[in-house]
Amino acid sequence: MTEAARPPTIYALSSGATPSAIAIVRIAGEHTLPIYEALCRRTAVPPARRAVRQTLYHPLSNDVLDDALVLYFPPSRSFTGDAVLELQLHGSPAVVRDVLSALNDLAHARSWPDLRPAEPGEFTRRAFEHGRMDLTACEALDALLRAETSEQRRLAQRAGHGRQAQMYHTLRSRLLDCMAQLEALLDFADEDDIDMQLWDDVHRHVREIRTYLAHELQLDMPSPCRSYAEAVMQGVRIALYGRTNVGKSSLLNRLVQREAAIVTSHPGTTRDVIEVQMELHGYKVTWADTAGLRDDTNDPVEQIGIARTQAYVSEADLAIRVCTPADMDEIPAAGSYVVPTSTVAAWGIPASAHKPGLPVLLLINKMDTLPDASPPVPSPSTLTHGVPCHVWHTSVVQDQGVHKVVHDVGAMLASRYAQDASTTPLVTQARHRHCLLQVVACLDTFLAMQTGPDLVVAAEELRRAAQHVGAVTGQVVTTEDVLGTIFARFCIGK
Repeated sequence: MTEAARPPTIYALSSGATPSAIAIVRIAGEHTLPIYEALCRRTAVPPARRAVRQTLYHPLSNDVLDDALVLYFPPSRSFTGDAVLELQLHGSPAVVRDVLSALNDLAHARSWPDLRPAEPGEFTRRAFEHGRMDLTACEALDALLRAETSEQRRLAQRAGHGRQAQMYHTLRSRLLDCMAQLEALLDFADEDDIDMQLWDDVHRHVREIRTYLAHELQLDMPSPCRSYAEAVMQGVRIALYGRTNVGKSSLLNRLVQREAAIVTSHPGTTRDVIEVQMELHGYKVTWADTAGLRDDTNDPVEQIGIARTQAYVSEADLAIRVCTPADMDEIPAAGSYVVPTSTVAAWGIPASAHKPGLPVLLLINKMDTLPDASPPVPSPSTLTHGVPCHVWHTSVVQDQGVHKVVHDVGAMLASRYAQDASTTPLVTQARHRHCLLQVVACLDTFLAMQTGPDLVVAAEELRRAAQHVGAVTGQVVTTEDVLGTIFARFCIGK
C-alpha cells in the first residue's frame, strides 16, 4: 500500500478533561508498535490486552514523561480493527500535553505524515469501516455518551446490542427477496404472460412490510406524532400558554423549583419562550413559559412573542392551557373526563393544542382567589363520546396542586410512550425516520401498480426501498456527507 493510500495512524485523549485521576491517550494504526518502541524503549511486542507498567520517554530528548500503564490491542481484538495502544497516564494537564507533543515530534522526526491527531469520531469510524460496527451501533454509542436520563441510557444500550441492526437486516432481506421474485419473472416470463399468482404474493408481502413500517413510524396516528424512542432521545416539550397575568411564569418557577422566569404584575412581562429542563419519569422534559395571549396590544415586540407562543403550542408534545377562575363562566371539576367539542372551544383551547393519544389539558390557577361563598364546582362530565380532557386546580402562591400536575404529566408520558423494556425500537434517530419515509414512498408507488404491472419499474421501486433501508445501517453508504454528519458529533477521542 502506498504512503498516500495507507490509513493514517491517529491519536487523541480519549478520557475526560484534565486535571483528573487518570487520563487515557489512545493510538490506532500501522505505526502503533513503532510508537510503543519509541516511547517505552522496548523492542519486544507487548503482551496483548494486558496492562503493563512502563516509563514513558520523549523519543527525541529522552526526558521522562510519565510512569504509565500501557495496554496493547492487536488488530483482531481491538475496538477499531487497527493495532491500538492505550496509555493510561496521570491526569495532569502537563503530562497529557507533553505526551501528545511527543507524538507530534515523533511524526516529524520519523517523517510520518500519516501520524496525526484524530478527528472527532474517527476511532469509531475506523470500527465502522473495518466492519466492527454498523451505523446503528455507532449512533447508539453516540446516544449512550450523550445520555442525560436513565431512560435514554437504557434505550441507547438496547439499540447498541445488535438487535436494532438485525431488525434492519431482516427488513432489507424481505425487500430483496420480493425483488428477486420479480426479477425471476422478468427473466423467465413472457412480457404478456405474467404469473399473476406470484405477483399477488409479492404484492401481499410488500403490503405487510408497508403496514409494519406505518406502525413503527406511527403514520396511522390521526396527526404526526413522535415515537417512544424519539421522545426519549430528543426530550418532551411542554408548553404553558394562556392570556397575560394568569400565573404562567410563577407556575413554571414552581414546577422547576427555581426562579427561572421573571414574575411581575405588569401584563406582557414574558416576551419570548423561556425553556427549562428537568428529568421526569426518565424523560428529559422541557417546560416552556410563553408570552401571554391577547388581542389588544399594539406593541410589535409583544406581537412577535404571541406569534412565537402560537407556533410553540403547535409544535410542543403537550400544551397546557393556563387560566384563572375569572376566565371561566363555570369552573369545571378537576380530573379526567370527556367533554363536548363546544366546551373545549369555550375554554379557549385551539386545535393545535390537541395532541394525539393525549387529553386536552386545562389548568385553572389562582383558585385561592375564589370567595368562600363561591358556588360549588360542577361534577365531572359523564359523557362517553367527545373530547378527553384533564383539568387541574392550582394555587401557586399557596403551593397547592402543583405537585399533582408534575405527577399527572409524568403518568401521561409513561402512558403515551409506553414501551416494553425488552423490545428495541426500529426508529431511534431522525435519520432513521427520514430513510424509512423514503422506503414507504417507494412501497406506495409499488402498491399502486395493481394490474398489468411494469415488472422493470416494480422491481426498481423495491430495489430503491432496499437501498434506503441499507442506508440506515451503512450497507450502501458511499458518500462522505452522510458519514461525516454522523461521526462529527462524537468527541475527538472516540
